[in-house]
Amino acid sequence: MKVAFCGICGTDLHYARDLAKDRQIPIGHEFSGMVEKVGSNVSDYISGESVIVENHTYCGVCANCKNGQPVYCTNLYVVTDQPCLAEYVRVHKTCLHRYDGIAPAAAALAEPLTVALDLVEEAGVPIDSNVAVFGPGPIGLMAVRVAKYKGAGKMLVTGHSHSKARLSLAAKLGADRVVAVDEEDLFDVAKREFSDGFERIFVTSPPPTIPHAFQIARFGAVVVYNGIDFESNTITFDANAFHFKRLQLRATHSIPNLRFPIAIDLLKRNVIDPEQFITHTFRFGELSEALRTAENDKKNVIKVMIAV
Repeated sequence: MKVAFCGICGTDLHYARDLAKDRQIPIGHEFSGMVEKVGSNVSDYISGESVIVENHTYCGVCANCKNGQPVYCTNLYVVTDQPCLAEYVRVHKTCLHRYDGIAPAAAALAEPLTVALDLVEEAGVPIDSNVAVFGPGPIGLMAVRVAKYKGAGKMLVTGHSHSKARLSLAAKLGADRVVAVDEEDLFDVAKREFSDGFERIFVTSPPPTIPHAFQIARFGAVVVYNGIDFESNTITFDANAFHFKRLQLRATHSIPNLRFPIAIDLLKRNVIDPEQFITHTFRFGELSEALRTAENDKKNVIKVMIAV
């Protein structure tokens, strides 16, 4: 396929910053484009069709898939073993989703939206529940909108004061309280304004913030996380306190990607408004500048998109 747009994800920045010191790392996995050529055994797609790509999809034939657990597929079709920040990518036909009614740049938001959907669905957000989101990146912000859409009650979002655009968007998307943790004490705010605690907490920030979620969680709460860091990746916490509060900690690793049809529909109906998320667009030849902008312009960046 011919790549049209590819988003820069926080994971790409982690790879470029932390893992690419000693070896080459393929980056780019949030992308849309057009079918360029089809293999001899492919009859259900033709060249010229607009498509969105799952970067990993389940095989449908391994034991876990056949037992109704495709999320634990052991024989994934993998796209990200090649850089998708590229002009052309070869993909398996089962990774494709046709789309219409949305722009190609907006279509590239479907992948991070599936990650946000995974967070919200894994948490099982009760109607009118208190929800906290740690980390106002694109996935955390999408989770705010989706959780509100599903009936969450009061919501709190945490971040740092330098992420002005992201904290501002959090409020627009439905956060009742936004806390810049370098300017306010999260625990004081939670105790004062959310005295019952939080029933659901999404952690999209680095792993060391997970114990903070335990502290503001109410009895019986569920904490769901997908934040990563390749250097600060260990935590310690009071296991007895965790036990006596009957907390649950659930990891979501959105491989294989699920819920693409839902994500495409939410984008098409503007439940997730692409114009609120895509703040910067660069040409393919400007990739170095795009990566530096995504890494350093914390004041203005929400999502950087590459037009290939």
